[in-house]
Amino acid sequence: MSRTLRLALTLTGFLTLAATVLWLAAGAFAAAQNRTREFSYLSEALDPVTQPASTVAWLPPDRPLHRPLSPGDEALIGRALTEAWRAFAAVQDTGQTLLLAEHFSGPALQRAETAAAQAQADGTRMIVLDQTARPVFQHLDGSIFQLSASTTTLRYQLTGDRLSHYELTTDAVVTTLTNETTGWRIFSHERTGTQPIPQPDRKPLTLPRLNGVNYYPAQTPWSRFWPEFDARVIAADLDLVTRLNGNSLRIFLPVADFTPDAAGAANLLKLKTFLDLAGSQNLSVIPTLFDLKHGFRPAYWAEDVAYLRRVLPVLAASPAVVLVDLKNEPDLDRATHGADLIEAWLTTMILMSREIAPDLPLTIGWAKADAALDHAADLDAISYHDYAAAEGTANRLAQVRAGAGGKPVLVTEIGVSSYALFLSFPGSPARQAQELGERIAALAAADGVFVWTLHDFEAPEARAVGASPWVRNLQSRFGLFDAAGVGKPAAEAVSQAFAIPPEAK
Repeated sequence: MSRTLRLALTLTGFLTLAATVLWLAAGAFAAAQNRTREFSYLSEALDPVTQPASTVAWLPPDRPLHRPLSPGDEALIGRALTEAWRAFAAVQDTGQTLLLAEHFSGPALQRAETAAAQAQADGTRMIVLDQTARPVFQHLDGSIFQLSASTTTLRYQLTGDRLSHYELTTDAVVTTLTNETTGWRIFSHERTGTQPIPQPDRKPLTLPRLNGVNYYPAQTPWSRFWPEFDARVIAADLDLVTRLNGNSLRIFLPVADFTPDAAGAANLLKLKTFLDLAGSQNLSVIPTLFDLKHGFRPAYWAEDVAYLRRVLPVLAASPAVVLVDLKNEPDLDRATHGADLIEAWLTTMILMSREIAPDLPLTIGWAKADAALDHAADLDAISYHDYAAAEGTANRLAQVRAGAGGKPVLVTEIGVSSYALFLSFPGSPARQAQELGERIAALAAADGVFVWTLHDFEAPEARAVGASPWVRNLQSRFGLFDAAGVGKPAAEAVSQAFAIPPEAK
C-alpha cells in the first residue's frame, strides 16, 4: 500500500470517527435540551414557595410499633407525602410523568403514571388536600413504613370551559412507603372507603348597615402592612374611621404573610392584635383572604387549604369579624387562568372554609356587579365593587338585590381618585368629595358600603396596581386623608353620608 493511500485511509477514518463523535454529542445535547425543557415546564407547574406547609397531621399508633416513629420520622415522611401528592397534581396538568419517579415507586408509580395520563386526556383531576395519618408499621431497619389515613380528596372534571363534575370527599386510605437512597417514596396506595364531606346548615345572616373603609396604613400598604405592623399607628387610624362615622373596615391577608413559619406565626399574633383593637372601638371587620395570590395551579391547592387552617381559627375566635371575604375580585382572574379553573378553586375554598370554621359567614368580593350573583347559593352575603358609571349605581344594586334571595348585599369597594395632572384633570379633591357623596347616596339600599381607601399612598405597589405610571398616579390619590394625614374634602363628605341613617336616605 502506498504512503499516499495510507494517509488517505487514515484521514478518512479520522473524519468518520470525528463525525460519529459529533453526531453522538449532538444527540446527547438534544436529549439534554429536551430534558431541560421538560423539567423547566414541570418547575413552572411547581413554583417554589418560601416555606412549604406540611399537609399531614399525625395521630399516635393504635399499638406499639416494632420501631417507634420519632418526630424526625414524622417530619420526613410527612414532607414526602406532601411533595408526592403535590407532584401528582402538577403532572396531571402537564402530562409529563418523569417527575413521578422522584416520589412514587413500584405499583404506585405505575398507577400514578396511568392516572396522570388519563387525567391529561379527559380533564379529570384528583388532588389530595390534606390527611390525618396514623402509623401502622415500621420495619426495624427503617426501610418500610405503612400508615392508615383519612384524606381530604378533591376530584373534578373540566369539560371545555366549564366545571362538569365536582366532588370533595373524606377518603380512608392505606399507604406504604419505602425508604430508598434518595428518600421516602410511596410504594402502594389503596383507598378503602369514601364519604362526602358534610356541609353544615346555614342560618340566614343578619347584618347591621356597615359603613366603612378599605384599610392599609398610609406608610405601609399592601405587602408592608403585616411585616411592619405598628399597633400605635393602627389605633390612631381606627380612631379616624370612627370620626368618619364609620363602623367597619375591610382588610387584606396576603398568603405570603401568613406562612407556616415563625414569621407567619408572628403575623397571626398581629392579626389578633388588630382584631382586638378594632373590637375595642366597636368596629366590625371583613378580612379578605388570598390577597396578592399569584396563581391557581392545582399543585398548590393543598397549600391554600393549609393557609385557611392557619388563618380561619384566628378569625373565628374574634367577635369583631362579621364576614370573611374569600377572594378579592376573582372574576378578573378568569381571563388569565380560565373560568373553569377559578370555579373549581372557589368551590374548594368555600367548602374547606365551611369544614374548618363552620360558623364564619362567607362572601366573595367580585370586581363587578354582573358577577355578584356567582356562587350566591354557597355564600352568606353578596358583595361586589362598583367603579362603573355613577348614573347606573342604584340600578346595578337593585338588580343584584333582586337575585340575592334576601341575603345581605354589600358594595365593598367604591372610590374616586383626586389625582390632578393639570388643573382639575382627571380629578380634584372637590370632585372626589362630590362623587363619593353621590355614590354613597345611590347605595342607600345596600347593607354595607366601603370606600377605597382611608389614606393616600405615595408609592402604590406595582405588584398590586400594575406598573403603569398613569395607574399608579391615580391609585396614589384615592384616600380620604392625604399623605400628611390631613383630611381631604372627601373625608367630610363621607362622614356626612355615613351619618345619615339608612331609613332616612
